[in-house]
Amino acid sequence: MKSIFAVFVFALSSAASAQEYRERQARAAEQAYEGVQAGVSGQAASARRSAETAKIRSSALNAALVAMNDGPEAGGRVIAFLNDRKIEVAFATQSEAVTTGLVNGRAAILLSDALPAHPRVYAPLIAAEAAKEMYAGMPACAERAYMRSATAARVFAELGGERKALPVVDGDKAEAVAAAVAAWTTDAQTALYKLGQAGGLDDIPDLTYAAKDPAKISALEAADRSFVSFLNDEREARAAF
Repeated sequence: MKSIFAVFVFALSSAASAQEYRERQARAAEQAYEGVQAGVSGQAASARRSAETAKIRSSALNAALVAMNDGPEAGGRVIAFLNDRKIEVAFATQSEAVTTGLVNGRAAILLSDALPAHPRVYAPLIAAEAAKEMYAGMPACAERAYMRSATAARVFAELGGERKALPVVDGDKAEAVAAAVAAWTTDAQTALYKLGQAGGLDDIPDLTYAAKDPAKISALEAADRSFVSFLNDEREARAAF
């Protein structure tokens, strides 16, 4: 009887252990399922947030391009240049605020997807990048650096950007915009000097004085006339900024 009782107790114990094991397995499976569901839910929420952010960026970019296109001055000239060259504007995950690259095999201006999504952030940066090619015919000089920065500044001003608020633009810090529009944050002569120093560039008078080749001198004189024309064209808008 004693041995039979022991077997009976062992059987009960084994049955209880098996049941507990199944219960633990069931709980583990349920917890795993809940974890998966939470992960799926989290991924879905993340996807929704990403889609909403992309929509906000796209809307701000569209507003910037429309406003630039509607402008009769610098903004309109930048858009006309982009359209003529068939240069697109897109977003990219990158360390630079703005750069040039390829999208579907076509030249494009790439804006960082980390930038604050405001038309007054996007527009001057687009202009700054486009201006690199717009004035590519100018010799490498301080005047060319000024023209590029001043174009960005003028577009910023045309969209209602405020110089005194920089580097804050529409409530968000945008250091890249402040750097891009530097030509209009001080007087033209000081800006020309600073931009030349920053880029290691001589100005046109110094380049002309050092030149020996008549053809080069002639090209520099033509560049100087273009620069003077640029300054005259921006004078009124610059004074109002």
